[in-house]
Amino acid sequence: MPDEVSPSTPLSQRPVCVVGAGAMGRGIAQVALVAGHEVTLVDPDADQLRAAEADIVRRVSRKDPAAGRAVHNALTTVRDIADVVARPGTVVVEAVVENLDVKRSVLGKALKHFGSGCILATNTSSLSITEIAAGVAEPSRVAGMHFFNPVPAMRLVEVVTGLATDPDVADTIAELATAWGKSVARVRSAPGFIVNRVARPFYGEALKLVEEGAATIEVVDTVLRRAGGFRMGPFELMDLIGNDVNSEVTRTVWTAFHYDPRFQPSQYQRELVAAGRFGRKTGAGFYDSYPAERPDPEPETPAGDGVTSAVLRGESPQLQTLLDRSGVPYSREDTDGQPVVELPGLGLVALTGGRSASEESLLREAPVVVLDRCLDPGTASALAFATTDQALADGVVSLLAAAGVRAYRIADTPGLVVARVVSMIINEAWDATQKGVASAGDVDTAMTLGTNYPLGPFAWCERWAPRTVLELLDTLWDEYHDPRYRACQLLRAKVRADLAS
Repeated sequence: MPDEVSPSTPLSQRPVCVVGAGAMGRGIAQVALVAGHEVTLVDPDADQLRAAEADIVRRVSRKDPAAGRAVHNALTTVRDIADVVARPGTVVVEAVVENLDVKRSVLGKALKHFGSGCILATNTSSLSITEIAAGVAEPSRVAGMHFFNPVPAMRLVEVVTGLATDPDVADTIAELATAWGKSVARVRSAPGFIVNRVARPFYGEALKLVEEGAATIEVVDTVLRRAGGFRMGPFELMDLIGNDVNSEVTRTVWTAFHYDPRFQPSQYQRELVAAGRFGRKTGAGFYDSYPAERPDPEPETPAGDGVTSAVLRGESPQLQTLLDRSGVPYSREDTDGQPVVELPGLGLVALTGGRSASEESLLREAPVVVLDRCLDPGTASALAFATTDQALADGVVSLLAAAGVRAYRIADTPGLVVARVVSMIINEAWDATQKGVASAGDVDTAMTLGTNYPLGPFAWCERWAPRTVLELLDTLWDEYHDPRYRACQLLRAKVRADLAS
């Protein structure tokens, strides 16, 4: 590392100053050290600094003791920015508490110490980059560098530009993150950036379903994992994150969007927070305990003699795949209407388009089971359904059991579970793109890498078809007349363009 460092010094040779030695700060310091930088870690708490240094060296040494020694030699710890060697081209990454005034103070002090050639990156997850930068003497030097926890393992970094951010500064931070082995999503400063904004419906709609009495938390979690392909259900994940943290992020985004109903916090979750039920860290949250493996709730039990034949009317990959998996003989008929499966003598099975089973039964003048949608009908191992007819329910449960799919009957709820939650995630992604927050590609990158979603929202939209997603949203709006279900205009324009082509 040269003694004299300037903005023209290659990125790989730039010194890095990380302010804050908590979980995020020490993770950021670790990835910078592993990439070959000299790093100074700053924290006023000497015990925190000692713990951070030991933690970093221990983690790196697991794979390579020599690398651990090198990291130890390249890491300096100090309690004040004023004690850091002042090299003009230093990259400063602050990872202090989510407080506007504190972050402004740290960045302002860093700018004064290192000079105008430094790069100032804030690891905020929810505060406005524009607002943070406005309190710094040179706001053009400030950009967001939002890492995800645990930093060494999570591949995503959101690089966020405020109104005053110099494009070269943002490009430098993006280049640096890439050199550290991260995938970058470029974002314009807006509440929640990409991940914390687009992910809100995953929690919000799940909470709505439980608050409405449509299903239990256990069923919602199971269906979103087994049918939606998510690694964890929303209630499992909120308990892992911490209900206090998750609720506060929701409230922050809701407030920043001037109390838009799309982001309205849940009273149910607020009660848990008030009771100190934060989740795993307090021993109770939505769930009362945390065994090593939680058994799924018991599905519906097949009754009667089962289904011996079926008729598939129309084209539906999901319905056809489920029939193929069941081994039940079926015939095919063409139709211009919505695809359905007829179970002779019992009624019809339709994928949800947003309407309740009772409404579908009235429209079709026959008993109807409304079946939830899924990510992959070839591998889905659970599905939610609703109906008002018990004999038809028994037939569908038998059919799904033969296909190796656990059937969960829930209340006759518009949109059911996976279709409702995912369509809302997709809609939020379209809205973020329409507002210029990020490109569709960056949104998909952020949601697959930052939240481990099985598909990005735009990829999922194409899999289900934009027209299907719009139908779900419009039908939810018709049922609830709640502004949270208003469809994004850009999605509607996409559907019109598809129909016209």
